[in-house]
Amino acid sequence: MPRIMIVDDVTTIRQIVRSVLQDVKYSVIEAASADQALALAQVQRAHLVVTDVNMPGKTGLALIEELRAIKNYRNTPILILANGATDENIQKAQALGASGWIAKPFTPESLLGTINQVLVDQYVH
Repeated sequence: MPRIMIVDDVTTIRQIVRSVLQDVKYSVIEAASADQALALAQVQRAHLVVTDVNMPGKTGLALIEELRAIKNYRNTPILILANGATDENIQKAQALGASGWIAKPFTPESLLGTINQVLVDQYVH
């Protein structure tokens, strides 16, 4: 089963996403910051990363850029999970290598639908 890394500074969001993913038997790694996610990425391989954009310290956009510099994460799908999906933010995220965007608030169905589609696309292509 694919391992998914959740990166969000809000504990409640991580708990909700973890619960939804574990209910369908995904393995989950959690990080409360971009720096923590980068440290975890050095020792654990995730098949997909779901990250918030607005976090204290490094943003989710900075995280994407730094993950793409790690050999095991060059082609790993990365989804942005955030409020205010402006065209500018979406374009920046895509330019840095984001695979897609999930707007907050989200439903379990929309979260799983996007994650499942990205993982299917990753393994089919």
